[in-house]
Amino acid sequence: MRAVNSILIVEDLVEVAQWMHHQVETLLAPERIDEAGNLAAARASMSTRHHDLLLVDLGLPDGEGADLIKPFKSRNPQAQCVVTTIFDDAEHLFRALRCGADGYLLKDDTEQEFRAQLAGILDGRPPLSSSIARRLLQQFHPVSDEQDAPLTQRERDLLTLIAKGLSVRYSAEKLGISPHTAAGYMKDIYYKLQVNTRAEATLKAINLGLVNLV
Repeated sequence: MRAVNSILIVEDLVEVAQWMHHQVETLLAPERIDEAGNLAAARASMSTRHHDLLLVDLGLPDGEGADLIKPFKSRNPQAQCVVTTIFDDAEHLFRALRCGADGYLLKDDTEQEFRAQLAGILDGRPPLSSSIARRLLQQFHPVSDEQDAPLTQRERDLLTLIAKGLSVRYSAEKLGISPHTAAGYMKDIYYKLQVNTRAEATLKAINLGLVNLV
């Protein structure tokens, strides 16, 4: 069982911060709970003491909560960082995970689910909202049947160039098509792969074996 003695809650909405304070107090029974309503206050708190757990909102008045994750993990290597947010899109999720987040909880989960996931920290289970867990599985689950991701050859050619770091406009020139046509291909690629950014499309296409970077 993992002990959680000191917690930092970073949340700008007072009512939500109070609700989360109550949740961690009753579930995790820490010795200390600090609160911060913005990046500046959070950094000040992080600089003066160590914490075992960071609960951080992504949308803060003075910037992105994800910017706190790396410095927090650097200062508290054994601690956990859990994002608590309303953003359930892939772009916010994967940025947070790339920064080092250990969990991702949605504020609009039912209180029962939120509490169950948060309590899992004590048993070493990564707290993930069920919808977020499903998104991760969909993103990285390999498929062998190309019908599950039916990219056309032209779409594969474009995505291969994008994966190699070329812009959409330059990729279009290489393929002898207009930038407008290339943009249309990218829109279709996003839809077929169920992604929102070029980085996610590239990663998923590589995992599925749809592009060749050699």
